[in-house]
Amino acid sequence: MFLRRYPCHPKEWLLGEILDQERLDAGMDRSIVKWEVAGIPFVVVLGSALHFAFAWSGYWHPLALVAAVNESVWEHLKLAFWPGFLWALIEQCVLKVDAWSFLAAKGFSLLIAPLLIIIIFYGYTSLLGRNIIALDIATFVIAITAGQLFSAQFVKADLQAISVRSIGVALLACQLAAYSAFTFYPPALRVFEDPRNGIRGIPPVNTPSPLGTHGAVIRLN
Repeated sequence: MFLRRYPCHPKEWLLGEILDQERLDAGMDRSIVKWEVAGIPFVVVLGSALHFAFAWSGYWHPLALVAAVNESVWEHLKLAFWPGFLWALIEQCVLKVDAWSFLAAKGFSLLIAPLLIIIIFYGYTSLLGRNIIALDIATFVIAITAGQLFSAQFVKADLQAISVRSIGVALLACQLAAYSAFTFYPPALRVFEDPRNGIRGIPPVNTPSPLGTHGAVIRLN
């Protein structure tokens, strides 16, 4: 029994160690994929709720950090980023993978959904000449799904190169800074403009609500 469990030959011992590590790695990979897939409905549902949260809160300014404040493309990108970032924090606590590698992976993968939203939205509206609510919803779901699946591959890759980690973490920091600032200080670019009234950022007092509550009026104290 002792000899079978602890083989004397170094090659047998080394092979056993390699097989054990491969099994552990395979189990971790499956856990990563499960958590990334589980994040799809979480991000979709929370992102959808954040589309209306600013109006539901009575237009509470601090909530504008994470919730949509108008119908610009930028405000919809926030609905993908912040729930995705929150899910990433939950994942890190549960999976307990290398923190820097994980953050770098998320720095890359959290770019996927916003980029797809921009590409698909501007692509189909340029062809049709207008946006369609059903296609907007489908775009959001497709972008989130693709982002989470790409994230699984990035996280499983266990990014170890210092240069790659540095780029990934820098991208994540830039995204956090941009999504934190540009609602309050929006640049004069089309992506930040509400297509219905040209307003950028938080609408001023007595502006018709941009969040689909027909007839509502924003009244800020």
